[in-house]
Amino acid sequence: MLSRLKTVIALMRNPKVSKLPKVLVVGAILYALMPFDAVPDMAPVVGWLDDLTFLIGALSLLLGSAPRPKPQPPTGPIIEVTPEPPSGESGR
Repeated sequence: MLSRLKTVIALMRNPKVSKLPKVLVVGAILYALMPFDAVPDMAPVVGWLDDLTFLIGALSLLLGSAPRPKPQPPTGPIIEVTPEPPSGESGR
Protein backbone atom coordinates (compact mmCIF):
# COMPACT_ATOMS: atom_id res chain seq x y z
CA MET A 1 0.00 0.00 0.00
CA LEU A 2 2.92 2.32 0.69
CA SER A 3 4.25 1.76 -2.83
CA ARG A 4 0.86 2.75 -4.28
CA LEU A 5 0.85 5.91 -2.20
CA LYS A 6 4.33 6.71 -3.49
CA THR A 7 3.10 6.11 -7.05
CA VAL A 8 0.16 8.48 -6.56
CA ILE A 9 2.43 11.16 -5.10
CA ALA A 10 4.90 10.75 -7.97
CA LEU A 11 2.08 11.07 -10.52
CA MET A 12 0.73 14.16 -8.78
CA ARG A 13 4.19 15.76 -9.10
CA ASN A 14 4.84 14.59 -12.66
CA PRO A 15 4.47 17.47 -15.14
CA LYS A 16 3.67 15.04 -17.98
CA VAL A 17 0.40 14.00 -16.29
CA SER A 18 -2.64 16.05 -17.24
CA LYS A 19 -3.99 18.52 -14.68
CA LEU A 20 -7.57 17.19 -14.79
CA PRO A 21 -6.85 13.87 -12.99
CA LYS A 22 -4.77 15.74 -10.41
CA VAL A 23 -7.58 18.20 -9.71
CA LEU A 24 -10.10 15.35 -9.47
CA VAL A 25 -7.96 13.49 -6.91
CA VAL A 26 -7.64 16.61 -4.76
CA GLY A 27 -11.37 17.24 -5.15
CA ALA A 28 -12.25 13.67 -4.17
CA ILE A 29 -10.06 13.90 -1.05
CA LEU A 30 -11.67 17.21 -0.09
CA TYR A 31 -15.14 15.75 -0.77
CA ALA A 32 -14.39 12.82 1.54
CA LEU A 33 -13.22 15.19 4.30
CA MET A 34 -16.10 17.66 4.00
CA PRO A 35 -18.82 17.39 6.65
CA PHE A 36 -21.62 17.62 4.07
CA ASP A 37 -22.04 15.17 1.20
CA ALA A 38 -24.56 14.12 -1.41
CA VAL A 39 -25.26 11.15 0.86
CA PRO A 40 -24.66 12.01 4.55
CA ASP A 41 -21.95 9.97 6.28
CA MET A 42 -24.33 9.29 9.16
CA ALA A 43 -26.08 6.72 6.97
CA PRO A 44 -24.12 3.55 7.74
CA VAL A 45 -22.06 2.18 4.83
CA VAL A 46 -24.00 4.05 2.12
CA GLY A 47 -22.70 7.40 3.35
CA TRP A 48 -19.12 6.25 2.97
CA LEU A 49 -19.65 4.51 -0.36
CA ASP A 50 -20.17 7.74 -2.30
CA ASP A 51 -16.91 9.15 -0.85
CA LEU A 52 -15.08 5.94 -1.69
CA THR A 53 -16.57 5.82 -5.19
CA PHE A 54 -15.39 9.33 -6.02
CA LEU A 55 -11.93 8.68 -4.61
CA ILE A 56 -11.48 5.36 -6.45
CA GLY A 57 -12.70 6.92 -9.71
CA ALA A 58 -10.31 9.85 -9.42
CA LEU A 59 -7.35 7.61 -8.54
CA SER A 60 -8.21 5.28 -11.41
CA LEU A 61 -8.21 8.22 -13.82
CA LEU A 62 -4.87 9.43 -12.42
CA LEU A 63 -3.24 6.00 -12.74
CA GLY A 64 -4.65 5.62 -16.25
CA SER A 65 -3.10 8.91 -17.33
CA ALA A 66 0.41 7.88 -16.25
CA PRO A 67 2.96 8.25 -19.04
CA ARG A 68 3.88 4.94 -20.67
CA PRO A 69 7.55 3.97 -20.72
CA LYS A 70 9.22 3.94 -24.11
CA PRO A 71 10.01 0.44 -25.39
CA GLN A 72 13.68 -0.39 -24.99
CA PRO A 73 15.64 -1.82 -27.91
CA PRO A 74 16.72 -5.40 -27.42
CA THR A 75 20.01 -5.89 -25.69
CA GLY A 76 22.31 -8.76 -26.43
CA PRO A 77 23.39 -10.53 -29.57
CA ILE A 78 21.12 -10.64 -32.58
CA ILE A 79 20.80 -14.14 -33.99
CA GLU A 80 19.93 -14.47 -37.64
CA VAL A 81 17.86 -17.47 -38.61
CA THR A 82 17.84 -18.63 -42.22
CA PRO A 83 14.82 -20.63 -43.28
CA GLU A 84 15.38 -24.19 -44.38
CA PRO A 85 13.95 -25.33 -47.72
CA PRO A 86 10.75 -27.36 -47.51
CA SER A 87 11.41 -31.04 -46.89
CA GLY A 88 9.79 -32.20 -50.17
CA GLU A 89 12.39 -30.49 -52.40
CA SER A 90 15.69 -31.98 -53.28
CA GLY A 91 18.83 -29.98 -53.78
CA ARG A 92 19.62 -31.11 -57.39
